[in-house]
Amino acid sequence: MPDLPVAPPAFTTRLPALPPGWQAVARAILADGTLAILATDADLAGEHRRLSAAFRASAAPDPPARLVEIAAVGTARILTMAETGWTEGPDFPLETPYPRLDRFSDGRWLVVASRSRGEPDARVFSRDGVLLDRFTLGDGIEHVAIDAADRIWVGWFDEGMFNTNWREDLGWPPASNGIACFAPDGALLPLPIWPAEAGFIADCYALNAMGSGAWTCPYTDFPLVHFRPGERARWWRNQLAFPHAIAIDGTHALVAGGYNEEASRLTLIALEGAGDGEEARLIATWQLPLRRLPAATSEWAPVWHEPTLLAGRGDMLHLVDDGIWSSWRVAEVMAASR
Repeated sequence: MPDLPVAPPAFTTRLPALPPGWQAVARAILADGTLAILATDADLAGEHRRLSAAFRASAAPDPPARLVEIAAVGTARILTMAETGWTEGPDFPLETPYPRLDRFSDGRWLVVASRSRGEPDARVFSRDGVLLDRFTLGDGIEHVAIDAADRIWVGWFDEGMFNTNWREDLGWPPASNGIACFAPDGALLPLPIWPAEAGFIADCYALNAMGSGAWTCPYTDFPLVHFRPGERARWWRNQLAFPHAIAIDGTHALVAGGYNEEASRLTLIALEGAGDGEEARLIATWQLPLRRLPAATSEWAPVWHEPTLLAGRGDMLHLVDDGIWSSWRVAEVMAASR
């Protein structure tokens, strides 16, 4: 990837330290653009360091099941970023070392275990941390996001798509479709038919819940697909492979991330036509402000420092990296590209 200018963010701030004794486990951009962190008092980071050291020493580490044991006795706390620093939310049992989170419009919290074995893996909490409900969304969850109608959108990575652990009353798991939509109580909702010409889904990759629907950019062909329940799926062909985040504003989109050299890529594209498989038109490309790593020792070695969070929500793209939170709004990037 040639050297490109770094895209100037619309917003940037250095995040304050978490309260003493707490470490971040998961991060999410909520529907209103707020950054939320699920933190824990369990030392999951220490266990990850121990496992990494064991691998580097070519030793046989204990299985990652130890992470599950640590999480089982840990406490979770949700923190949201405000102008004055972190605002502390509810406390509740952590239960999983791999959580995902989002917030319903009435302030209830959804916390989901990314990995499960068929047991209920989604929990709904009140504003003050009272457990209100449990239900199953499936194993191998990569993305969880709640739209303006409080529907839960779920995207799975490949291990979840090809995992048959699921509720027997629903038969074949929704994860096999790569993307699914659920009611606030966990009931599976019908989705528009996936356009066959858009290719085979093997990993959700990028998901953005906004308005009354969701956008996705899945592997293998990476089309940009717009789902709205009750309407046909609209889609555009896309030549930008392996994106990790998309932000949408009308007929334009920001597509961020890629593989290896292109992991820092930020591209503005136009979505022209009715969404019947038209080619997305590339307008301009920049680099995200990531740190380049020392020279790679193999073609598989990463080139860029991996960001803590790269996500699209509504018309904004968000990056949390090295303690700095930056965001780009599609319309402002469009104006800067003229």
